[in-house]
Amino acid sequence: MPTLTSSLKTSFYFCLVVFAFSFLLWVLEDRVGEGALAVPINLPLSSLMAFFPLIAACLFAYGKEKGQGIGKLFKRLVDSGPIRKKVWLLPALLLIPAVLFASYLYMSFMNYPLPEPDLHASMIPLFFVLFLIGAIGEEVGWMTFVIDPLQKRWSALTAGIVFGAVWAIWHIVPLLHAGHDAAWIVWHGFVTVLLRIVIVWIYNNTGHSVLMAVLFHASANVGFFLFPNYGSHYDPAVTGIILAAVVVIIVYLWGARTLSAGADK
Repeated sequence: MPTLTSSLKTSFYFCLVVFAFSFLLWVLEDRVGEGALAVPINLPLSSLMAFFPLIAACLFAYGKEKGQGIGKLFKRLVDSGPIRKKVWLLPALLLIPAVLFASYLYMSFMNYPLPEPDLHASMIPLFFVLFLIGAIGEEVGWMTFVIDPLQKRWSALTAGIVFGAVWAIWHIVPLLHAGHDAAWIVWHGFVTVLLRIVIVWIYNNTGHSVLMAVLFHASANVGFFLFPNYGSHYDPAVTGIILAAVVVIIVYLWGARTLSAGADK
């Protein structure tokens, strides 16, 4: 499997570059005014920062190994060879929709003011393609230049928590542009950290497959933005508590050191 090794210092610089690119986009949105992209959900212009990790990854890979380095990046993306157990496609594609469905059931039981579900099934393929492109823009860079080096230095769980916190901070400005309040953003930040831990879990159990990280990321975003009505009643506090329970089970069964195949047992 083609890989690009990276030091912890390089990971720090990588994140700085991504944040610097993102800052320019945030300033641009402030100058031109907040607006939504031409999709049936409220995505601010700053959501385009999803492509900056890929751009930064290409720059770093080229600086390290020229064109061969960029080739390795995209080979990792399309390489399904490491995925020896295809059963991992189930959590990659269905775990977060299941968590969101459990969240909806809880809110219904507690008499939250919810609309009737309107899943727009015909929109699911379009949403998946849209978010798949965005997930590619993020995960190729994050997994190669951040998660891999962090796991060499710390445990898989620590790597997930540390980068999950960075990832959550990176999303704050777009969430503000989307009109969310501070409490909502804090809870969503908690969910974001948990999502990164789950991504590391799936990644480590599928031979460090970037493709699986991309599929999980895309599936999660489809769930968040489609159910029940284009994400209209997503409650990050409820979802965060349910997802935290799932993560506790994952850590207990697979172990904090590697989150993989019970190696800590």
